[in-house]
Amino acid sequence: MRYDITNIAIEDYLHDLMPPRDEVLANLEARARQQGLSLVGPVQGQFLYLQALMMNARHALEVGITTGYAAIYIMKALRQTGGKMTAIERNPERVKLASEVIEAAGMRDLITIHLGEWRELLPSLRQEFDLIFLDILRNSSNDEQALQALELCVSLLSPGGVLIADNVLCSAQVLEEDASPLVRGIQRFNRAIMEHPLLESVIIPLRDGVSISRKRK
Repeated sequence: MRYDITNIAIEDYLHDLMPPRDEVLANLEARARQQGLSLVGPVQGQFLYLQALMMNARHALEVGITTGYAAIYIMKALRQTGGKMTAIERNPERVKLASEVIEAAGMRDLITIHLGEWRELLPSLRQEFDLIFLDILRNSSNDEQALQALELCVSLLSPGGVLIADNVLCSAQVLEEDASPLVRGIQRFNRAIMEHPLLESVIIPLRDGVSISRKRK
């Protein structure tokens, strides 16, 4: 599934520059093409890996694990920093797939996956995170959930921690004035991260749009 909002030829050029993926990731990419699964892809995966590695992340959280593809890239960094990962996913089939993929990648000892709704599970977490990857914005059912997710994530970020959110440009639908509730929620999310008193943020047009927010110390 493609959400490219920049020049597709440029997206393909960047994709082709990426080094070959290991067998687990390559197989998952092939499966995604065949079954229409959504993956962040190798360019954004490398972006997540480098972010986690450069900030020496020790505790990472993914909200919406989907297939385990992005988690593997983050855990590649955590394996070098001595860190651990926590993930939340509400879909049992996605948890099963992600668990199988992560097991095949030899990273099962680096992650704890919680099955359930993020609205219920995020408030129950009892630790702060250096890095949070928020990947549920395209699954919001109304225009309030994105802001709710933002505030819950900010409360879990350690000072200096980084929140990365995917799909913040939503196939360029954020430009629409008469947008759907889902898109309105993302529009409100984008405005909120740029105006939030605890965050310093930027949005970059990578794939379907990625925001990066650092919690002030």
